[in-house]
Amino acid sequence: MYRGRMRKAVVVAIAVLATACSNGGSVGGTKSINATVQVSWAANREAAVNAAGGGYRVYYGKTPGFDIATASFVDVPYVSGPTAPTTTNLTLSSGANFVKVVAYSALNSTGSQPSAEILVSVPFSSTVKARRE
Repeated sequence: MYRGRMRKAVVVAIAVLATACSNGGSVGGTKSINATVQVSWAANREAAVNAAGGGYRVYYGKTPGFDIATASFVDVPYVSGPTAPTTTNLTLSSGANFVKVVAYSALNSTGSQPSAEILVSVPFSSTVKARRE
């Protein structure tokens, strides 16, 4: 019963709230950048997620349908108060990035089923042109 409720409750809404870009390497004549993207999601109401040993993992990858078992992630643990945090910052590179969220608890350390995947597109900067002096 617990596991089924956790799966149902972790269907989250992820929203990109803000980006701040910085220079990176170049790809195909355009300047590649990294962007700090703030991601937020709807809180899971399961008590164990919002207690010691609970929280969220925010997974991200460069391919759609990526496997969370091999993906990079940011851990967002419960610290104190009524609920675990529901926002985090990710540093994503230029191009398509895909994001999923998983709720976990001391009772289910592997976590719930991942949320629906969303696409976060980070732009490339404009082409850098050489100038003769």
